[in-house]
Amino acid sequence: MSINIGELKKMLDSAFPNSDIEVIDTVGDGQHLEATLYSDAFAGKPQLQRHKMVYDSLGGLVGNEIHALALNTYTKQEKSTANTVAAVAVESSIDLNDDVLKQIDSLIKENKIVLFMKGNKDMPLCGFSSVVNHILLDLLKVDFVDVDVMADFKIREKIKEYSDWPTIPQLYIDGQFIGGCDIVRGMYQNGELQDLLKSKNITFSENHE
Repeated sequence: MSINIGELKKMLDSAFPNSDIEVIDTVGDGQHLEATLYSDAFAGKPQLQRHKMVYDSLGGLVGNEIHALALNTYTKQEKSTANTVAAVAVESSIDLNDDVLKQIDSLIKENKIVLFMKGNKDMPLCGFSSVVNHILLDLLKVDFVDVDVMADFKIREKIKEYSDWPTIPQLYIDGQFIGGCDIVRGMYQNGELQDLLKSKNITFSENHE
């Protein structure tokens, strides 16, 4: 199944009234979409919370009918001033009540950087996973653990429960959920990701040529 641009825009218009919304189909298959929202509903909220608001408004479509949804979220003031909002890392507080969640929790807490992705470092299996992998592996040259969710269906589903986040990839640094492709890419571009790594005493390359 898929959803067309008009249907998605109508849903977002309903959830975020009086907003400026742009939606494009990045591949042409109705399953890989990108949405940019300018809404005062985002005022005072970090990117992670803004993206979660959008995902929640779509009622489970992301990760199902919509295979992947790239997001850009701004207030109307940010649109006019070209400001960006900082992403805030959050820790999971999920009740660990089964073996798979405990396995995920151990992976995250026992390693400085963990990327849950489709595919692995050597062969990412989707564009969004490839972007985050490229930032970590090729640009920042950091040491990280890659977890291929395609190799284990239980981990693929339970990581979404663990983070309360519907899409893959998911990046964790020092036990904290950072976000998916859009947030990680934005943090890298504005230097927040590098600053975060420095604050955690994680070695990375500052030569990004």
